[in-house]
Amino acid sequence: MRISTQMLYQQSNSDLTNMQGDILKLTQQVSAGQTVLVPSDDPVASARALDVSQSQSLNNQYATNRQNANSALTTVQATLTSFSNMLVKLKSDVITAGNASYSNNERSDMASEIKGNLNEVLGYANAQDGTGDYLFGGFKSSTQPFTMDGTGGVTYNGDQGVMALQVDSTRQMAISASGQQIFQGNGQDIFKTMSNMINTLSIPVTEAANNADETAANAFVYPAGSGQTPIAAYKTAQAQLDALDPSDPTYAAKFTQVAALKLQSDAADAARTPVPGSQAALTRNLAAFNTQIDAMIGNVTTAQASIGARQNELDSLDAAGQVKNENYTATINDLLGRNTSDISSLVSDLTLKQTYLSAAQKVFVSTSSLSLLNYLK
Repeated sequence: MRISTQMLYQQSNSDLTNMQGDILKLTQQVSAGQTVLVPSDDPVASARALDVSQSQSLNNQYATNRQNANSALTTVQATLTSFSNMLVKLKSDVITAGNASYSNNERSDMASEIKGNLNEVLGYANAQDGTGDYLFGGFKSSTQPFTMDGTGGVTYNGDQGVMALQVDSTRQMAISASGQQIFQGNGQDIFKTMSNMINTLSIPVTEAANNADETAANAFVYPAGSGQTPIAAYKTAQAQLDALDPSDPTYAAKFTQVAALKLQSDAADAARTPVPGSQAALTRNLAAFNTQIDAMIGNVTTAQASIGARQNELDSLDAAGQVKNENYTATINDLLGRNTSDISSLVSDLTLKQTYLSAAQKVFVSTSSLSLLNYLK
């Protein structure tokens, strides 16, 4: 077959063009830092990398959701901590007010202080997050959950819903707590309790009320219709025991009798209603407040424990999410040729191609200038 000069020129020019195209592609790959630039470079790897990239995007979104969830739970936890501290303060007030040496004026001052505390607790119940949504309103996050009614009571305007976020592919986590459960749950209403405390501490204890209460206690019949007055019977028996010498042969029998009467007296005292304004009425009410506050502290502690457990779970999910993200990145790098070894190979190929091109260009220049006329004498 005859090879013309034109054909040789065209073939050499085509080879040079192809080599320049290869160098351009390698340069683009080195600049991009990966071997697969378009799906046609490796259709299977590109499709797989796209799937992995979508999974990584979801994983990153879950990480963002976990940050938002942790922020919301931290806000709720801080509010509950403040509320818990207030309950401890109220419990201390109850104990202090029960001291018989405390004056009416001191209890009245305490009642005034608790009025301010009531507004403070209402503020906790109506706490908002950074976006202005109410923490304890359920799904009605734009509606103020607790409002004072015309009688001084507090009404809950929210619902029983709990806001939640998808924090992992298989985990949806509550990021709030039930306001009604915390502030008015399990038969306890902190607002009602505090209002009752204010009213109780505002009533002065008087000697007349104490005398009237003692008379009523001595005359109190228990059980109803029995004709027995166990409180008076106990006081009489106790006075007789106090006057008796311990060496008296009847002392032991009398002591046993008084112990039995004391149980009956306590039962009778628990069944009766003390006269308002008496020390007995104050003591009875304060004991009830103490029990109610303990129950509320239990409600808050339970909520705090639940939130703490969720925050710990978020930490664990974050750690697992970071591992997933690293695995996704490593897989994509392998599929698209982004690893250091891949880039080194590309640089090596680029250098080799450039050397070949330079040599081919020199050969082309030399051969294209050849002519038989140069050799004619």
